[in-house]
Amino acid sequence: MYKIMDKKDFIAIICCLVAALGFSGCYNDFDDADTEGYKVTATGLPEPNTTIYDVKARFCASNTTATTNLNASNFWSLVEEDLVFEGTVVANDVSGNLYQTVLLRDFGADGTAGSATDQCLQLGIKNTCLYPYFHLGQRVRVNLKGLYVGCYSKAPKVGTPYYTSAGNNRLGPMLFDALRTHVELIGDPNPQAPELTPIDLTDASGKKWIADNANQSWKNCPLFATVEGRMKEVQGAAARNPEAGTEDSWAGVYEDIIAYTNAAGETEYSKIYAPECLRDAGYCVDRTIVSEAAGKTISVTLRTGTGNDISFLVMPHDSRRYTGMMSYYSGWQIVLRDVDDIYPQLDATLGTTGPR
Repeated sequence: MYKIMDKKDFIAIICCLVAALGFSGCYNDFDDADTEGYKVTATGLPEPNTTIYDVKARFCASNTTATTNLNASNFWSLVEEDLVFEGTVVANDVSGNLYQTVLLRDFGADGTAGSATDQCLQLGIKNTCLYPYFHLGQRVRVNLKGLYVGCYSKAPKVGTPYYTSAGNNRLGPMLFDALRTHVELIGDPNPQAPELTPIDLTDASGKKWIADNANQSWKNCPLFATVEGRMKEVQGAAARNPEAGTEDSWAGVYEDIIAYTNAAGETEYSKIYAPECLRDAGYCVDRTIVSEAAGKTISVTLRTGTGNDISFLVMPHDSRRYTGMMSYYSGWQIVLRDVDDIYPQLDATLGTTGPR
């Protein structure tokens, strides 16, 4: 049997509706959250008392003195004193290619680009959107006390140890909240900061430097640099040959090959930088930049993550310049910051049809 609504019930329902409308009205105003007192980065850190060069010399030059020594490629130490240095942001994650990483550069005691004290150091931060805080040209002060410094796959880094998905203990990124006590932004970003001019390794002497394995040391890693060459994977017969890991049959439908319209309005096919089908355990694809110097072939690995702004660009068949963060493992490798790190830039018509 249905109950007939009495006057009291009716008034109660009306009151509830009015209250709901009131809450709804407040919600739709989209008031800003109360963030007073919250800070992303620190303020008032002590003045610098060391340099990137000195930090790397102490904690990254050898694994023998590290408090955690897994091997010659992976080791680190907890910093237990106030060691404060500064550096300028020369690479961030604006395209999604650099992952949880900011690259800092400082000219050091010599104060000049290309000197022995011109050094870079990775700052690992557990966040996938760092560039709004760390603009290129931003001066950054870091207090290392309570953080870890060492090498991850031979590359000097500041961060915190963690276990990878494969169960390996490695030097990973610091927690984002650690910025509030360890990292301070100094002044405003300077787009003309001299540190933003990369080391030029595109001429004969630069290529000779790359070819000399003696230069693969902590003093030159990581390095903010420009290299030059062609992409090996689209030269000669390799240009139209699918690579291992691709699917389907040739007709422009391999996952690592893209269709695009050239300047003459014709459809052509080429491979892209980082197709998902070729990714490794680190969700990256390695390509090879090749050039010649003094009768020798010079090679630098171009390492690109999948699923970012660079991944689906077609690889040009001609020689280009590539700027980014250089490090070494079995040989030199470079990671680009953004699509603008390819020069001359790719033709605007390339890659417009998307991956096949």
